[in-house]
Amino acid sequence: MNQIFGKVFRTSDGSEYGVIRKTAAPFPEELSESDVIAEDECGNYFVRENRRIYFWDHEASEFTIMANSINEFIAGCAAPSEVELEPGQVKSVWVDPEFAKKFGIDPKP
Repeated sequence: MNQIFGKVFRTSDGSEYGVIRKTAAPFPEELSESDVIAEDECGNYFVRENRRIYFWDHEASEFTIMANSINEFIAGCAAPSEVELEPGQVKSVWVDPEFAKKFGIDPKP
């Protein structure tokens, strides 16, 4: 399973789910009876149910099938796509003030 961490699951239409990372309890109550195998950075989970792998969206509380087996799921994992931004495309960003200080940046309130 370690080979999936740090990757995304890419569907046949190019949609990406993840970045996949290890997870630990406690899990949301809705997943208390599920075999949770991983999570993403946004609070969503990858769950194994009857050999299939599902993506559980925490906002909608919905399951979406990702793969029919763990091997199919692993085969569908890949490095995340590169994101390229054009000048002016980013309107604003929040940076943790403690993180900014580590780089000598004086964070504005």
